Amino acid sequence: MEKENEFSQLNVSRIKKENVSAEMVFPDHKKELSNNRKLIKEEGATCGPEESSGIKSISEPQQSVLETNEEELLRLNPETPKRESPAQEEEESSAAASVQDEDLQQLLEELIAEREEAHQLNKQLQMRLVEYFHNEPIDGGRLQRGRPEEEQLQEYDKNIQILCELKLQLSTASQAAQQEAEELRLQSQEKVDKVEEEWEAFMALKQDVAVKTLSRRLGKDLALSKVRSVLQRERLRENELTKLRRKHFKLRSRICRLEAELHEGRERGEDSLQIQFEQLQAKMLEQRKQAEKEWEESLKLQKKIASCLEVLSNIKEKLYWSQMEVQAKRERLAELEAMVAEKRVLLIQTKQARNQLQRDNQRLKDRRGLLGNRELLWDFEQTLDTSERLEKQLESLKSEQAEITFKCGKAETQARRTFKK
Repeated sequence: MEKENEFSQLNVSRIKKENVSAEMVFPDHKKELSNNRKLIKEEGATCGPEESSGIKSISEPQQSVLETNEEELLRLNPETPKRESPAQEEEESSAAASVQDEDLQQLLEELIAEREEAHQLNKQLQMRLVEYFHNEPIDGGRLQRGRPEEEQLQEYDKNIQILCELKLQLSTASQAAQQEAEELRLQSQEKVDKVEEEWEAFMALKQDVAVKTLSRRLGKDLALSKVRSVLQRERLRENELTKLRRKHFKLRSRICRLEAELHEGRERGEDSLQIQFEQLQAKMLEQRKQAEKEWEESLKLQKKIASCLEVLSNIKEKLYWSQMEVQAKRERLAELEAMVAEKRVLLIQTKQARNQLQRDNQRLKDRRGLLGNRELLWDFEQTLDTSERLEKQLESLKSEQAEITFKCGKAETQARRTFKK
């Protein structure tokens, strides 16, 4: 009984450690695949040699289905770096992200192979223990009578030592797996953060392009509000589409797991599992219908997103041609500004020459006097004529005065003569 208790405790501790090591944090679309693979392998490790062949035959198609589901999810997941980007930097980042995905997938396959080897070793040891306990009669915890007590104690100590070594190996392997899982989780988180940053930059670029295009017709504020509302709806649709894809993948993985369990139960010939299989098949049909509806909704969302991307590409093309036109107009404006600058310099020189000529003309006018001034000449002629006429009148008056004076003197002399007489 002590050996059986020790064996049960060992199995419990092994299951706990396997559960701890199974809690590896991978990306969302790889986590369920790894859990399904681990579940199939654990079932194959805990079963007997006859049952393990059936489990392997079931696990191989299930694994192929899961791999196809993984490929479909990688194609459908919007967080993968396969998103179309307008810039060369985003293409390079998507290529680097795909290379990183391949490296992570290869590392995951190596870890699964190591875990499979550990499970095979554990399975062999368990089979040996089962054979050992099966050959021993259970007599209320008493030691076997046919063998000496010291030999049984030595074999018991040896088995306990082997179990302790296996526990130690399992603990070290689980710690290494946890450390490796943490590193993978950090790498995946960095990748997700990088994709989110690129997505935010792409959305900002789309917003700038749409605002620049629509602001010509609607105004900057109205265009900004309209573009923000459209981008918000697009983000909501993307989130909804991501949730639907994850839910669809979870349902498909669950269906595959349940189908594997039902096939296993059918091979064992359990009637209760046949009933459960029919019930689960009915549920599976309902889930498939629901998945088809969700798939149609996701296709509609993808079509809407494709139309939005097409509109944005058209807007971007129009913006490119408008920018080229603006660039051509700017070049023409620069040429006109250069021409205007040359004309301005020429105009300044012409004004300076005009001012110089005006000063020269003024100086010549000051020097010429009455030449060229008809009014002054006419006035001067009038003045000369008037002065000549006045001089003639003065001379005539002087001559008349002289005659009068002469006549007066003559008369006075005559009067004196007459008076003297």
